[in-house]
Amino acid sequence: MLRLGCQMANVVYNIELEDRGYQCRERYEDGMSSPMKFSGVVEPISAEEAATVSIRHAILEGSLVPGQRLAQADLARHLGVSRIPLRDALRRLDGDLVTIDGRRGCWVSSLDASQIEEIYEIRIALEPLCVRLAVEKLTDDDARYLCGLAEDMDLQHSEALSGYETRLTFYTELYSYADRPRMTKLILQLRANVGRYHVLQNVRHSIDAHGLLRRQIIERDPEGSAEAMVTHLVEARDDLLTTMDLNQPVAKVDTEEL
Repeated sequence: MLRLGCQMANVVYNIELEDRGYQCRERYEDGMSSPMKFSGVVEPISAEEAATVSIRHAILEGSLVPGQRLAQADLARHLGVSRIPLRDALRRLDGDLVTIDGRRGCWVSSLDASQIEEIYEIRIALEPLCVRLAVEKLTDDDARYLCGLAEDMDLQHSEALSGYETRLTFYTELYSYADRPRMTKLILQLRANVGRYHVLQNVRHSIDAHGLLRRQIIERDPEGSAEAMVTHLVEARDDLLTTMDLNQPVAKVDTEEL
């Protein structure tokens, strides 16, 4: 059995992987536990998929920092998997969150200022369109649901990691209404890649920008929502870049191996 865990706020999530699927239980710090309820059928998860999820989460939350080398033997031991599913998991992440070089090994991908600017250029081109398409399709109940998620997001704004997690939930739900799965997948990939730098640099997102977007959503104003998104992305980009050393990534490739 493979056990993976991640901690968010005061809750530890344990995933037990078995031949016939997995069980997920919620364990609070006082030691009490209760089953988490899911709707629908949960498909069994393979060791490769579990390793991919675990490595991705560790990178996005900042446990594995940009430039950090990934020693596959040690990483496999930490995750409790063999080298083959680990290698396949790293290949899944290659070109996005991980860089694999046949001669130099494997490490967490890093971004410099120009690459972050490029990511934001793409996001500024795509996200206003996606949010406009989404808001056009919202019902009143949909708008109230999304605004509830947005309020939860703002309650976590002072915490870099939990704030990132709640933002991911909100934007994943919001963009799902656009009915543009390829566009949404690319947007969420770009958000994740640059979002880890907001966590590492402890950059707070503006409540004012979120509040403006929330008002446009509750009013179901597609154009206003698109304009609010542009304003928010420009502000987020500028805030992040001002916190970074513009000449160096967060970590160099010769960082201590895992």
